[in-house]
Amino acid sequence: MKTTKHILTLVFIGLFSLLLTACSEEKKEQAEESLSDFKKAASQAMDDAKDAASDAADKAKDMAEDAADKAEEMADDAGDALEDACEDAKEKMDLKDKDC
Repeated sequence: MKTTKHILTLVFIGLFSLLLTACSEEKKEQAEESLSDFKKAASQAMDDAKDAASDAADKAKDMAEDAADKAEEMADDAGDALEDACEDAKEKMDLKDKDC
């Protein structure tokens, strides 16, 4: 959201600069320079936005992988606890086969 705001601000400043400098013929070079500077700034802003989006995607992927690992670990722990409870119950009932 901030990146979009910055890009729109740059666009507005660039267009406003062009409007002011293009009013006189003698300032044509200045208008062209302003346009060039504006293009560079807009390009940099887009590159920054792409980098930020890529970083956010990488973080989201890492978080999803961590969550999947934790869920698998919790499932294993729950299975182990269930097996232990079953074995304890069979032991208390004095059954020969105590494996679950």
